[in-house]
Amino acid sequence: MMCISALAGCSLWGRNEESYFEATVATITYQNGDVEKISKRELITAFNSYGYNYVQNYGMGMKEAVNTTLESIIEKYLTIYDVKETYKKNGEELFNDREKSYLWDSTFDAIYSNLKSYIEGYKDDSSESKEDTANASVFKDYQTKIESLEKDENGNWVIRKKDTTTKIKDTYQIHQDENGAFDFELEKDGVYPYQELMFKNIYKMTDEKAWRVAYNKYVADIKENYSYKKLDGDEWFKFEINRVYDILKDNYISEKYEDLHNTANKGLSTTTGNDILKAYSKRVRVDYENYVTHGNLSAFESSILSGVADVDYIVENKDNANVGNYFYVAPIKINVEGLAALKTQRDNGEISVAQYEAEVKKLFDRNKEIVSVRNAETGEVEANKITVNNLYSAIQSEVVGSEQNKIEKYRKYFYLYNDDDTNKGKDYNAVFGVDASGKAIVSDSYNNDEVKTAIEKLYNNGNAQVGDISEIVQTDEGFYIFFYAGEIKNTFDVNPSFDASSDKDNILALSKIKLNVFSSKTLLDVLFDELDANNFSVFQTMDMNNLRSKTKSIVTHKENIKDLYK
Repeated sequence: MMCISALAGCSLWGRNEESYFEATVATITYQNGDVEKISKRELITAFNSYGYNYVQNYGMGMKEAVNTTLESIIEKYLTIYDVKETYKKNGEELFNDREKSYLWDSTFDAIYSNLKSYIEGYKDDSSESKEDTANASVFKDYQTKIESLEKDENGNWVIRKKDTTTKIKDTYQIHQDENGAFDFELEKDGVYPYQELMFKNIYKMTDEKAWRVAYNKYVADIKENYSYKKLDGDEWFKFEINRVYDILKDNYISEKYEDLHNTANKGLSTTTGNDILKAYSKRVRVDYENYVTHGNLSAFESSILSGVADVDYIVENKDNANVGNYFYVAPIKINVEGLAALKTQRDNGEISVAQYEAEVKKLFDRNKEIVSVRNAETGEVEANKITVNNLYSAIQSEVVGSEQNKIEKYRKYFYLYNDDDTNKGKDYNAVFGVDASGKAIVSDSYNNDEVKTAIEKLYNNGNAQVGDISEIVQTDEGFYIFFYAGEIKNTFDVNPSFDASSDKDNILALSKIKLNVFSSKTLLDVLFDELDANNFSVFQTMDMNNLRSKTKSIVTHKENIKDLYK
């Protein structure tokens, strides 16, 4: 949505006059007589925030891009107005105490982030990247967005959505003091106590020199961009706090629109089972034509090894006798400390090949404690380590019994003893294959003889079962252990005119296809997630006609925008 930077939208045209920036570019008049006006500054800010993408990524000319951006702002205004009117009609308060607290906190965080950006070389030790890396080794199962599949009165499958969004209004921690929740808009005797509280909390930081310098730079930019404002002293920064709050509040109100829609429709998605089957069929036919009709097997092999998520038809032996068989594998990689340094010494001629091989033998000691162990709750590496042989013995002893037990037991080792985070938490397991002659097909990252030999043995001429484990594999990159995670196959029998929607119940088949043995996510989930987001956008576009019908007029003041694209 709109950028909240202090500089957003002002540098592109380099104008600061009040008459220029506060000129009205669109006027919305509602049936009840209410009037809303959109300023030129809003349009410029929105264009700099996202509208330029229409030019760069969609090939629009400046005039079309500016007008498209203005239309998006108008639609946002209509949406926000409708949400407010709906709450008013229902006799409900627009924000409860949790939401007021959330908006106060969000505004403070945004202002803090903006202010921090003015500090040269500032580093935040609580960076999200650290958290993401640590959490990669913590298994988190997929939470489906589908509550249920149900048939309507016409026998068509409809999808009831599970409410998986965090409900700020129900769950956010209330921030309060003796006056109540932190309500940014609360007014008492002409004073806004929580706006003042935010300013005081931010201003306290400027006791430190670096933050004082940053504050002064921030205020200087605010003054430059709003030079026509008649403000003094602290009023400049308080103006910025209000500006950021208004943007975040409007964005949050817009988000409420979908919640109101879902409530009104009792959770039924705008995406139906038939929509999914038709979209899926089209994708399958595209792959079938490319890989089978046109015989583009090299593209198929490359795609399935590197991006199986983009492959919707698996070429089979009946299509081409030369095609291989592909299957999922869950690899555990164990790094060998010191190996990279040895390679560098060898490559630089600092040690001979013989010396390198001798040292490598010492490093690749399966009875040496080199396997990192991670905490099951935090994913962080713990101090203790175990040997490769002990890890392998533990896997062999635990990964037994039923297929499901093997999956659950191996998953622990895959996440907590694996130095390669690449495949953790992904929708799909890694893909390997064997060609028609039985030789292993692997991606570039696994392209060595040791891995190929292990994969061929694991596949066992097509007799592999989910839960089978390879031997310990030693490569130039470290140790590997491979877990067979199942054959990759088509859900349906496919031909050039394939249409899964010819049988409505085919949606049930998609709900049973798992793509990663460690996750409950199904092919139906993947298709629904993609299509539902798009379909809701389509619904909003269609519903926009309804929102526009609640207005008397929407007037675009072309004379105030034409200079933006000349």
